[in-house]
Amino acid sequence: MQTARTLEVPIDSIEGARLAAPFATRLEVCHDLGSEGWTPKVELLRACRDAIAGTDCTLVSMIRPEIPGGSRALDVAAFATTPTLFDACRREVESSAKAGAHSVAISLLTADGHVDIDACGKLIEFARGFGLVVAFLRTFDLLVDRERGMRDVSALGFTRFISAGVLGWDASVATLDQRVAVLRRDIENAAREAKRLGRAPIEVVPAGGVRAANAKAWLAITPHLHASCRRNGAISGEELELLRDEMR
Repeated sequence: MQTARTLEVPIDSIEGARLAAPFATRLEVCHDLGSEGWTPKVELLRACRDAIAGTDCTLVSMIRPEIPGGSRALDVAAFATTPTLFDACRREVESSAKAGAHSVAISLLTADGHVDIDACGKLIEFARGFGLVVAFLRTFDLLVDRERGMRDVSALGFTRFISAGVLGWDASVATLDQRVAVLRRDIENAAREAKRLGRAPIEVVPAGGVRAANAKAWLAITPHLHASCRRNGAISGEELELLRDEMR
């Protein structure tokens, strides 16, 4: 049985939500995509919930708190668990649920670059108490050991994670073929862990420059894509249409 293809589109405005909703399976709602996104304001989440009414699209709230004086870097230290960060994540999960999100994407790491099993487990349990589906952020690419990371996110029961198939945040450090090969291994590891655990495998969702022009390469290994569909800094209706056509 073939798995249905899914498209997740990150957006940071109601205009983006309205444009992407007819094409997307999920909208990842963020604040300020230019800095890779932060937790969205509840007003934007509520507006997006209204905008997708009557569609099959669902809302994911990115949980990346902006903490006064906190790091804005895209490295392990910025996502390493502290009491302040954990409490902020809990508050934002709850406010996202109350604003109408269907899912949250979280990530809490240890200082040495692994998944924080205890903190993530507690946050997953908290989120599921609101009926939320829980995903792992692209911080999977910051982990120092991808195989251990796969064991950890699978055991915790995350539904999916996004990845550019590189170590770090800069997808340009590897070729498309190299990145596809990394995610192919991730998918194989996910299947192995799922078999061991007796559950469905976590979904590995390619990200980082996914476009209609390279979609075939990604779709050869997975039915799931995460694409911003942006041109010149703004979401593009033409790119959304082209990507939809490729996914058909």
